[in-house]
Amino acid sequence: MNKIWENDLVGVLADVDQSELIYRDSILINKQDSLQFFVRIISQPADSFPNVKAVTGFYSDLEKWGFEDDYLQPEFIRKEKLREWLADRLLIFKVEKRIRYNHEEVYNMFQVRVMPKLPSYEKDLKLIPVPIFSEQVNGLKQVEFIARLAGKKFVGRLEEVSHETNDTPPIVVWREENGDDERFFLFGMFDKHQYAHGGFSLELRDELKRIVLEEEWLDECYLTDESPNVAFVPIGIYQKLMEMLEGVEPVSVTAEMEERQKPAEAAGRSEESLVTPQLESKQEVAVSVLEKPSGMDLEGFSLVPEVNEKELEFLELLYSHTQDAGLIYRKENLINFHTSMKSSSLVILSGMSGTGKTKLVELYSQSLGLKGEQLTVIPVSPSWTSDSDLIGYADTLNMVYRPGDSGLINALRKAEDDKDKLYIICFDEMNLARVEHYFSQFLSILEMDHGKRVLRLYNDDLESRLYNSAQYPPTIVIRENVLFVGTVNMDESTYHFSDKVLDRANVLSLDVMPFAQMKQLPEKKKGMVARADEVDYDTFESFQYKNRSLNLHDDELSLLWEIHQLMQDVNKQVGVGPRIVKQIDLYLGNLPVQNYILREDAFDLQMVQRILTKVRGSEDQLRDLLGRYNREKDIVEGSQLNRLFDRYSHVSGFKESRSVVKQKAKELKYNGYTM
Repeated sequence: MNKIWENDLVGVLADVDQSELIYRDSILINKQDSLQFFVRIISQPADSFPNVKAVTGFYSDLEKWGFEDDYLQPEFIRKEKLREWLADRLLIFKVEKRIRYNHEEVYNMFQVRVMPKLPSYEKDLKLIPVPIFSEQVNGLKQVEFIARLAGKKFVGRLEEVSHETNDTPPIVVWREENGDDERFFLFGMFDKHQYAHGGFSLELRDELKRIVLEEEWLDECYLTDESPNVAFVPIGIYQKLMEMLEGVEPVSVTAEMEERQKPAEAAGRSEESLVTPQLESKQEVAVSVLEKPSGMDLEGFSLVPEVNEKELEFLELLYSHTQDAGLIYRKENLINFHTSMKSSSLVILSGMSGTGKTKLVELYSQSLGLKGEQLTVIPVSPSWTSDSDLIGYADTLNMVYRPGDSGLINALRKAEDDKDKLYIICFDEMNLARVEHYFSQFLSILEMDHGKRVLRLYNDDLESRLYNSAQYPPTIVIRENVLFVGTVNMDESTYHFSDKVLDRANVLSLDVMPFAQMKQLPEKKKGMVARADEVDYDTFESFQYKNRSLNLHDDELSLLWEIHQLMQDVNKQVGVGPRIVKQIDLYLGNLPVQNYILREDAFDLQMVQRILTKVRGSEDQLRDLLGRYNREKDIVEGSQLNRLFDRYSHVSGFKESRSVVKQKAKELKYNGYTM
């Protein structure tokens, strides 16, 4: 197969005695009577690049850079003229591997650029590529760049350097331009990275450090307009810079924040006003660091997620579609649902019948531009008792695999093949049957790392014997491009969820809005429904925050631990497990930049959706935890949870959590138990 490496490499005309050359000379005249030459790579290539030291270039690559070949001259003169021209030049290029008719692999340069050799050039020069970020290229101020580095946020795209997993740059450069003046800063040390729609997200080895690159260092490096977003640093200097960086004090992020805040205060503006755009607004917004919450250690500072204009446009379209469909949802509901879809293995929409739960899933899919099998709605049957009712079974009598009637397997097979497209699987009224029975295999799969999410249909030894095994192999890989959502009604005809299900799901309850608002909906004009361009998986992934490290504040973690201990006192089998803590952290990281749900509101919602759903039992068990409902005063008295919310009021007001505690305390009073 042909393959292209998009990152820039640096090379020099290969030596005549290069052992890699299959020809006697580094320059030759090919069958088309054109100059062909071989270039030795002197910069570090991508991890996937093979052990190839020399690549092929052609006269046409150099023609626009001023080299002219005289076809009338003898061959040796033409070759010597090119040799002299390349003697004081280095080449920057990308590489393409091609397979010739005889199956021979050839590696050709393309997008070739030229730069002069520095006076310090030596024959054994080895160069290390270092990414260069700047406001002009990445749209950030240096303080924003620092904050994003420290918070493992995306800092921007650079096409000139390798994005491969094993090519994490330990150091990066920031270019500061002020008119004709330029300054360069070196940041490090990094040992992991991700690369997605938002570019690089770098993970620090320890603490963020920075030094100013002095001119004497820069004079030895290859920085050129021909490859402006990468510095090629000689390996000796690279090692010295790494040592210097290791020896300096860490960057004070809070000092950088305070320095930035001064101009805003002087202009009579608060920093917060720069970070929370309205959902309806499409204006560009400065991404900044949140102000320190009271009682919060500054070392646990929080970063506002990146402003993603496409995501804001999607949310506006979703709101428009719900109104066009005659449904009234608070924008908080829509943002909560979208954030849950981005961050959860399974989202469950709960509420009374008729609130439009299934319709919301359809509108969400419509707003994403999904078509056909990209949305599969599966009505759950009360008769389902095992996995086979949902996914099917191997019919060994007729030697065929018989998938379930739900269409789930066909949708998963399609999603496995179309990994660039987004798929949504919706289980409608999923608690009409016991979820732990028909959904048992999925409950285990959904919490696995995405490379290991494999659904087994039947044993491997049956594959060679089943007639349709090509269509239905023994296993299906469930990729990240598949989102799972369910709708439930909580009444006497349904089953309640076990803790095993609740541990893996974000359980949302849709509000019923005042009916008077139904008359205020804009009139739906025929043919005027906004059509959505399809959001592919890469774009949806750019909406997501996937950092694996824990970024919850210390006070948030302390509150969760105290709630865990209170729940353990009631029932040793119930509590706030590490899985829930990580899922809450992921939800907070995925909250879009907007004005309707702030971090403290989001933490309150997660308390309701992830933790209070598990508070169930009898009055004897839960009286102290939930408190006693006083009907005359319409308040809850003696609640351990409410006292805890009071102590941690700087984390959140816990409006929604207090409402749920009150409802559960009522159920204890009138029913003797709460579910």
